[in-house]
Amino acid sequence: MWPLIKNNCRIILARKVMLFMLLILPMVAFSLGLLNNSTQIARMNVGVVDHDNTLLSETLTTLLSEDGSQVQAVAEAEADDSLLKGTLEAVVTIPAGFEADFMQASDPEIPIRTLKGQEVTGSLKAGIDITLSGLARLRDIRQPESARALVDAMKEVETHGFQFKMQRITTGEVNQALNFASGFLFYVLAMSMMQATSLILEEKHWNTLGRVRQAPVGKFAFLIANFLSAVIFLLLNLLGLYLITRFVMPVKTTFLMYLLWFYYGIIWIFFGIFLALSAKSRAVYSSLIPIVTTIFAMLGGSFWPLWLMPPFMQKLAMITPHYWAIDAMTLIQKGQSLLIQRTDLLALTGFLVVFASLGLFALRRSQSLETFY
Repeated sequence: MWPLIKNNCRIILARKVMLFMLLILPMVAFSLGLLNNSTQIARMNVGVVDHDNTLLSETLTTLLSEDGSQVQAVAEAEADDSLLKGTLEAVVTIPAGFEADFMQASDPEIPIRTLKGQEVTGSLKAGIDITLSGLARLRDIRQPESARALVDAMKEVETHGFQFKMQRITTGEVNQALNFASGFLFYVLAMSMMQATSLILEEKHWNTLGRVRQAPVGKFAFLIANFLSAVIFLLLNLLGLYLITRFVMPVKTTFLMYLLWFYYGIIWIFFGIFLALSAKSRAVYSSLIPIVTTIFAMLGGSFWPLWLMPPFMQKLAMITPHYWAIDAMTLIQKGQSLLIQRTDLLALTGFLVVFASLGLFALRRSQSLETFY
């Protein structure tokens, strides 16, 4: 067994491409994910086209800037050009008659234009809706005679009214940059672990069965050796992640995170073994790796938040291990135990059992056909 493992490691280390895929690429992807702070940035450049020019429209413009966004007044003629040039990320248009309609308890529509999609319009629209909803409640309670009275009542409530404070009830804090980096890592780990098991196909090409029959090593032991070889490189990846998060880019990680990354890597080693036993050639296997891993990563939320996807796609994401691994990472950061919140752990275990069973089935099929070429 050990000579087979050493031979596999020697073959992998002798190929620079394999070495890059197994050891360097996961570290690079994880580090780039940590450097990407776009998921934590709430500042946007927002333009406001005010066709109403009233006290209430000016108040709404002021409130939009309180979330940290850079808000500036723009003319209607300049709005589209600013979006195309990228100087503005969104343009909010306050229609004429906004104040009059609002004071009469109607629901004026405030259009938002952007070229960046729902990740911009969603948060901005939510901020506007929350602001107008609060003003509408205050209007219904105080029933002010004018917009000036409503604004004065709002300032009074902010100064002397109820003060609400949001406080986290758990000790865990979700680091979005770590979540993003972990999503990238899940994508690359799947690819690298499947590359590690590609040695099986090379052994097929070299007609290993003939050599195995002449040696006291069975095909099952041969596959176990390939599995353990991949595990060695998986552990080296985890060691590299520890060094990065401890010394290079300090970020809070826990033992459960490393255990989750290890467990996820094992799942894809089993899938790689099944695919290697089923594929007819190295070319077919190499073509399937990017197809399978990229589609699963895109669908499972490794590249972008799931809430950006349509509802049916969010449900479809549950068929990927990435979805459950990312959700498990979030739970771990919140300080919750996967043994109590067992859904993610059971789902990942289900994938492991299915992929391992498929590998055993492929092995038994090759034994029954007496083919291992």
